Amino acid sequence: MSVEARPVAAVRFATDDERARWDALIAANPGGGEVWQGDAYLEQKREAGRYRVHRLIVELGDEDRTAVAVGVLAKRAPLLGEWWHVPAGPAALDAAGQDPEAFARATRAVADFARANGAFLLKIEPRVPASAEADRVVRALGAVPTARIIPNPSTVIVDVRGSGAEPRTEDELFASLGKKARYAIKKAARDGITVERVPASEANCAAFFRLLEETAEGRFVLRSADYYRSFWQRFERAGAGQLFFAYRDGALVAGAFAMGLGSKTTYKDGASVRAKTAYGASHALQWEVLRWALERGAVTHDLCGAPPSGQASDTAHPLHGVGQFKTSFAPQIVDYAGAWDLPLSASKFSVWAKIGDRIARRLSLTVQKDPYY
Repeated sequence: MSVEARPVAAVRFATDDERARWDALIAANPGGGEVWQGDAYLEQKREAGRYRVHRLIVELGDEDRTAVAVGVLAKRAPLLGEWWHVPAGPAALDAAGQDPEAFARATRAVADFARANGAFLLKIEPRVPASAEADRVVRALGAVPTARIIPNPSTVIVDVRGSGAEPRTEDELFASLGKKARYAIKKAARDGITVERVPASEANCAAFFRLLEETAEGRFVLRSADYYRSFWQRFERAGAGQLFFAYRDGALVAGAFAMGLGSKTTYKDGASVRAKTAYGASHALQWEVLRWALERGAVTHDLCGAPPSGQASDTAHPLHGVGQFKTSFAPQIVDYAGAWDLPLSASKFSVWAKIGDRIARRLSLTVQKDPYY
């Protein structure tokens, strides 16, 4: 049956009751939900990123009355109206994320709803696996490729639970990691590197941000210290995030922050001292994150970002080193279908694509000292 022959019954704003249990609705989405669609992330972007938040329910016209929760971040562009962004979505509509046409039905419905509510652009970042068919289906919607916002269009995913009837034990999870990762974790322990789960206190957030500054220097742009502190503390308060520190001889040498929602956990931020005196600290940190994920009942852990699978061996790629580190835990890089702009008004999108987006980014960095997205 064609996409057009299976209409979406309705798209509507979530009710008060649905908003109150939003994370549970996101976790129930096909594929296990996405932390980027959860309450903590949406509220962080609303308060710190100058977005409006729309929580939508897509009800499908099928016999099972399938419904999918969709979180939207909206921002106003002067003279043009709002553009809407669906981070890491909309959700594909089968449990394995293998139905691009079903995803397209939901996307078309959200696009029509966005247009009816005054939006001129819908940005999507589907968790549909990359394929020629997925590319064909997304382009058939009228979408065009754009720069990613969510940081993991390609990534490495660790199977935390395993495929057995019972979840893996900690020893079984460790044995499932790559040989290089296991060696580095054991060496870190022999060298006296210890890892702790620490609260996102003011002092710990400040210490972690200093590590981030050292790691980022000359490599990538950071948001403000206030943004990171509010992010980490918000997720911790929601029970959806944890800060990890690695020490050697009492000195902080590396840090990491991880998030979780539903059956998934995700690595978010990581940093370490540049001095090569703490080999294995970052591996030891990720092992503690994986232990945390296992305790939460996670099925998978997303290491959040890698070079595209086809460029994994390209030493000139800016994420080559990152990819080598992450594939030491699990060998396969997962590529998603990418980031896309779906124009809802051809004339307004033309202005946005030619000058609007560029001006907005420049003003945000110059005036607000903050990335636009």
